Amino acid sequence: MKTNFLFTLLFSLFFLSTVHAQRMGEAGVLGAGLASSYPAYGISGKYNFTEHHTAQLILGGASYGYSATGFSFGASGRYVYNFNVLGDSFFFKPYAYAQVSYFTVKYDYYFGTSDSYYTVGFGLGGGVECEIPNFVEGLAFSGELGYIGGDFGSGIDSFAGLSYGASVHYYFDF
Repeated sequence: MKTNFLFTLLFSLFFLSTVHAQRMGEAGVLGAGLASSYPAYGISGKYNFTEHHTAQLILGGASYGYSATGFSFGASGRYVYNFNVLGDSFFFKPYAYAQVSYFTVKYDYYFGTSDSYYTVGFGLGGGVECEIPNFVEGLAFSGELGYIGGDFGSGIDSFAGLSYGASVHYYFDF
C-alpha cells in the first residue's frame, strides 16, 4: 500500500514538473490541490479570472473541535482578491478572501439512531501564497488566518473564531 502511494506521488510530481504551467498570479489559470482552512479541509480548485480576482472551491470534510461520532462534510466557496504590491517579478502574493460555507455533521448513537445538523457559515481572512523558485514550476504553497462562524441550531454548539490554514496548489495553463 505504501509503495503504491509513493510510486503514485513520485510519478505525479515527475509528470507535473514536465507540464508547462503559468505563474500563480496570472489570469486564466486553473489551480488544483489540497487545502485545509479550519474547519474545512479537502480538495481545492482555484481559477484566476484576472490577476486580482480569483474564485476558490474547497470540498471535503470538516473538523469542528468537538467529537463527532459519524460523518461530517464541508464545502466552502471563496472570492479571493490578490494584491499586487510587489510587482510581477516576486515569487509570493498576499491575498484577502471572503467565503460562504456549508457544513454538516451527523451523530451516530447507540441502537442505530442518529441526528444530522447543518449550517451555513461565513468567513473573512487573508494570507500569502508563494512559489519556490527553481523547484516545480506552477506549484504554490499558502498559509492564512481569518475568522469564521456558523450555528448548527439546537443540539450542537455554534462555532466562531480564528480560522487558520495551509494549502498546496498546482497551476495549469489551458
